[in-house]
Amino acid sequence: MVPLSWYLVLAFMLIGLGGYGMMVKRNLIRILIGAEIMGNGVNIAIIAMSLYSPVFTFTGQGLIILVISVAAAHTALAMVLMLVYNRRYDTVDLGHPVVKEES
Repeated sequence: MVPLSWYLVLAFMLIGLGGYGMMVKRNLIRILIGAEIMGNGVNIAIIAMSLYSPVFTFTGQGLIILVISVAAAHTALAMVLMLVYNRRYDTVDLGHPVVKEES
């Protein structure tokens, strides 16, 4: 059986990688991917804790289903906001946006 520490190291590496991607990148799509990677790291940590804890067996699995459903809604809302941002500034980069002229 794989020790708990291996799961937690993987989870924290994913959380760190996603956080790095969110802080460094300027593209909205890459920022959203970083947020999803962080969410997957949290899911792995919760499942690992529920796997090794007799108290949180079904609670952890139920919590993961809730987190996945909230992440799906979060992604849908973020995609809509990216579409609005793209229509207004004609880019998905968070640099110095220039408002495109209305015709």
